[in-house]
Amino acid sequence: MIKVAISQRIIPHYRVPVFKELSSRKEIDLTLLYGAGFKVGTEVNASTIDGFKNIKLFTVKLPFKLNGTRRLLVIHPFLFFKLLSGQYDIVVTEPTTNFINVFAIFFYCKLLRKKYIWHEAGGVRKETRSAKRILIDPIIRLFIKNASAFLTYNSYAEEYLINIYNVDQKKIFRAQNALDTSSIANQIVKYSEEINSNELTAKYKDYKKVLFIGALDKRKKVNNLITACYIVNKKYGLKVLCMVIGDGSDADDIYNKCSEDEKNLTIMLGKKVEDAVLYILLSDTVVLPGQGGLSINHALACGKPIIATEEAYSPYTSAVYDYVTDNLNGMVAKTDDIDDLAEKIFYVLSDEIRYKAFCKGALNKSNELTIEKMVDGYESAIHFVIKNENTPNK
Repeated sequence: MIKVAISQRIIPHYRVPVFKELSSRKEIDLTLLYGAGFKVGTEVNASTIDGFKNIKLFTVKLPFKLNGTRRLLVIHPFLFFKLLSGQYDIVVTEPTTNFINVFAIFFYCKLLRKKYIWHEAGGVRKETRSAKRILIDPIIRLFIKNASAFLTYNSYAEEYLINIYNVDQKKIFRAQNALDTSSIANQIVKYSEEINSNELTAKYKDYKKVLFIGALDKRKKVNNLITACYIVNKKYGLKVLCMVIGDGSDADDIYNKCSEDEKNLTIMLGKKVEDAVLYILLSDTVVLPGQGGLSINHALACGKPIIATEEAYSPYTSAVYDYVTDNLNGMVAKTDDIDDLAEKIFYVLSDEIRYKAFCKGALNKSNELTIEKMVDGYESAIHFVIKNENTPNK
């Protein structure tokens, strides 16, 4: 058995099926090392964490904000000792967001001649880096140079590693972001009978329903969507209701910034996890006006077209095109262009034949994005490292 530890700040609910699947793979003895997260927003732990070995670590949360939004930056003081006691063969890091704890992983691997896999989401381009990010770059370079293999969430992350850090392509393995579509399929069957009887269906039967699902913070730019929906109603004459699902530090601020006309066309539904599929099925399209990610997978699995901006997976990548193809399963709007976003919403919803084609394209794309394929990337990287464990890093 290959003893593998994955070090993360938290274990969000959408990652639990991923780690269950990885734990079930032959020859892999998996343990998750994680800590405490926030109580609201995206950086929270799953309510139920099971199906694989896991150890919750004592956590020190550091004050940190990015673009005015509080982000989870932590130290796990006892991580090194947990690694030492576990005698893991391979450690998988979280991306740069958890770089402080990579120090413990780095020293553990150097001391015991173990290996680690760097998991990259795709970082900030050189020309847009903040002073703080520039300051820590030598450390990140050191960590990347000494990694034995790399996992990536998307195509941009691969380009980033190759172009910025000269990483050898053969060491990079794609673990494309995915959700547990089998679970979603079961929920679709469960909730399909409730759609026609739902009060939202009855009350807004004459409206097309546009859904945002995600954390409510500034990065998500939910107000751009709310205004775009108002424009679709006012300029294009198409009745559109904006449904907002999620919670977060900026929830009240988002609603208070709306005009009275916008509020009349917007419903704030709060956080939905267990029954998120129901609300996606109630909607006609799912829209990401700012940063986001896995809600795209969620919508595609429910056969709903996606409208996202170019910054969906981050403000400096084009990874959204890994998931959304214009005129096939949705549309990609220009970043921070509310009029263009409104135009895309109208385009997707205004023609029934075109809309049905988008729905079919969404389901077809979802079939390419499975948990099993994502875990294949993890497994391939792990076996690559074991196969090449006697080869020194260059």
